[in-house]
Amino acid sequence: MSAELPPRQRRALERLVERGTLTAEQSEAVTAELSAEAAPQRPGGLWEVLGYAGGALVLGGASLLLGMSWEDLSQAARVGLLAAATALLVAAGIFIAGSPRGVRELAAAEPSRRSRVVAVLFALASGTTAMAVGSGLDHLGSLDVAMVATGAGLLVAAVACAALPTVPGLLATGGFAYGFALSLPGEWIGGERIPEMVLLIALGAAWAALSAGGFLERPARDRAGRIRREVGFGIGAATALSGAQWTVVGHQSWSYATTFVLAVVCFAAFLRLRSTVLLVFGVIGVTVAVPEALYHWTGGALGGPLIVLLVGAVLLAAGGFGLRLRNRLG
Repeated sequence: MSAELPPRQRRALERLVERGTLTAEQSEAVTAELSAEAAPQRPGGLWEVLGYAGGALVLGGASLLLGMSWEDLSQAARVGLLAAATALLVAAGIFIAGSPRGVRELAAAEPSRRSRVVAVLFALASGTTAMAVGSGLDHLGSLDVAMVATGAGLLVAAVACAALPTVPGLLATGGFAYGFALSLPGEWIGGERIPEMVLLIALGAAWAALSAGGFLERPARDRAGRIRREVGFGIGAATALSGAQWTVVGHQSWSYATTFVLAVVCFAAFLRLRSTVLLVFGVIGVTVAVPEALYHWTGGALGGPLIVLLVGAVLLAAGGFGLRLRNRLG
């Protein structure tokens, strides 16, 4: 046999040939296939790491350069540097993919080192886009700048995620959507924190609806699609729960009551959708809401150690309930 196999496998094949179970030609074919499977893969991990490092250094270098020379640079120079960094990140991603058409082909294929690097570069490009727009509009009010900058970052992240659906793209889109929601002018939503809470909960519900509807699993409902679905549920739950906690200072009763209701919704959704992420966030919601309620009801009479003890007890109870529920449902 020309190909090399471990001694035990080689002797097993020889015995099968001696018994007549396999012919010599079949044994050679099996040996070649097993040798190909056992052959070491080409070392591509280094190139993937270099891609991540290069993208991070482009973003970090642009930020550091602007930070050190901010006062010396004109507004046009600031925007130009950040726009150049954005173009470099996008061009690098398209170059690694092979072409714009190659990006679409990566989206339709199984996840690979190339697709992961391209996705990270595009996600970083959404960050430099937001920085460039913010630098170009720094003469406006801070609230308006934040809204336009996060909106630009959200647009780039969403387009990149639509072209190449990946976890980094989802995280960038979720982060910019959260920032954009918080940057909306107060007079548009009433100028109070309660409307902001409602807005964030609605945004979280939208993410959950996209995940439950299977939109984040496309183009193929494979393992990568299921991971994106879980990430979408995580973004939605985290956004909604943070929205519930947004009123914790001025309207504490609203905060813990809404958080508890959202935790119950997460448990109910887990029963329906079998998403472990929803179960985890349901446990987190209960763990946060119950100590807050007890602290509020007792007027802060409970001491710090007792609060810690209560948090531990609630976490144990919620965790035990979640584990029993998951085991029962398989």
